[in-house]
Amino acid sequence: MSHTFAKVIAHLFHPIFAPLISIYLLFQLPTYINFKYTDGYFIYVYVLLFLNLVLAPLLISVFLKRKNYIQSLEMNDVNERSIPYLVSSIFYIFTYFLLLNIQFPLFYLMVFQWATITVILLFALSLFKQKISAHMAAWGGICGMLIAVAWVLKMDTTSWLIVFVLISGLVGFSRLKLNAHSIKEIAGGFAIGLGLQLLSIFV
Repeated sequence: MSHTFAKVIAHLFHPIFAPLISIYLLFQLPTYINFKYTDGYFIYVYVLLFLNLVLAPLLISVFLKRKNYIQSLEMNDVNERSIPYLVSSIFYIFTYFLLLNIQFPLFYLMVFQWATITVILLFALSLFKQKISAHMAAWGGICGMLIAVAWVLKMDTTSWLIVFVLISGLVGFSRLKLNAHSIKEIAGGFAIGLGLQLLSIFV
């Protein structure tokens, strides 16, 4: 894997896009849950997630970079991650309550809840100078969500799971190639994302 290709993969599969991808996958499920809602409801959720979890954190990160709180948007230095993670945690919590207010499906809300806890945990770990891979936490979370969907909703998600396991592996190799993380940090991120989403099965 070339350095340029690794950078393309890291940007293309940035964790900031994970919430939108997760919700898209859930909304594509042929389950009675999705038949209860209109297209307008789905569009509202997509816009809500884009504004709160993609656009707002991105703009704040750009602001932090301009003010020299962070050196780059990739935040390779663990000391730069605390403030962006705190901002993301706040937006995730805020979005959780907005979804709760619009009667978001309970299982989907549970998935989002564990995603929120994942971000909060990454923030907490950054305070202790633990540089866990947010990329891998995001894609591990999607893999965990697909397993939870199969278990709770009794649906076959094998094909999607294979795709996202392969994506996770590709992202992991790209982060190693870029020297952004150690194997331990990559494995730890994937385990956190996967493990917390699997709790959706039991809680």
